[in-house]
Amino acid sequence: MSQKEYCIQSDGLLNNRTVYTHIIFKNEDPGIHYHDFIEFFYVLEGECIHLLEGKSTKITSGDACLLTPNQVHSFQKTGSTFLHRDILFQTDYFRSICDVYSPDLYERFSTGALCGQLKMTSEQLNQLELLVQPFALNPDLQDTVYPCAVCTFIITAFLSQQISSQTQYPAWITKLLSLLSAPENFAVDQQVLIQSLPYSQEHICRTFKKLLGKTVTDYFNEQKMKYAYTLLQSSSYSIEEICDRINFNNVSYFYRMFKKSFHMTPRQVIDPQET
Repeated sequence: MSQKEYCIQSDGLLNNRTVYTHIIFKNEDPGIHYHDFIEFFYVLEGECIHLLEGKSTKITSGDACLLTPNQVHSFQKTGSTFLHRDILFQTDYFRSICDVYSPDLYERFSTGALCGQLKMTSEQLNQLELLVQPFALNPDLQDTVYPCAVCTFIITAFLSQQISSQTQYPAWITKLLSLLSAPENFAVDQQVLIQSLPYSQEHICRTFKKLLGKTVTDYFNEQKMKYAYTLLQSSSYSIEEICDRINFNNVSYFYRMFKKSFHMTPRQVIDPQET
């Protein structure tokens, strides 16, 4: 007899939280189901068959998937070990952060125009686990930097994958894009990130501008501004604290960069009535 699909609702898992995460073990089989929220999961250990909308795919460590509401899926275990982490987002929250990147980004996720499957490196897995741990251990951190950083990390990982698939960039460019898009690096000096690559700064900057059509600095600042916008929307951090987190020592300069990016001031994001 085939299993009947059922809906897992946000009221039961998120319980009014913006974001919730937990680790799922092999013996916790939810069966064939769908959700009324966003689910992002990635495999930490082992393997299994993932059934998504009738299509089966073998997934192993590092494989990740973003599921929008009403996508039907299930897991078929193939071995004794299968460990994965679920990160769940309220749909409106995830959509609001997508909107910072592009007004049609959420629609691209939900229609499949943007691939919802991702292969993460061990470095990305470690980075994401570090970002997740604080609010995984303390759900009261919902209005802080942590949920925003996790959501931003996930979205930029998919966008970076799309960029890499559309254009055959050298591996070091793909790595640099990942470094420049990771929230935990926004407080790091750009020169430190560049120095981690086995090429001269001149070669890196020249090649980056040629392939991306913008400078390393411009790209890095764009990612910082998007992150700052989401923090202003979804956290209780002050503008000064956000500047500190993205390594902007001059608040006036931050205001100018922010207004150039979004045609509004940081204050107007916090309070739309501000003029």
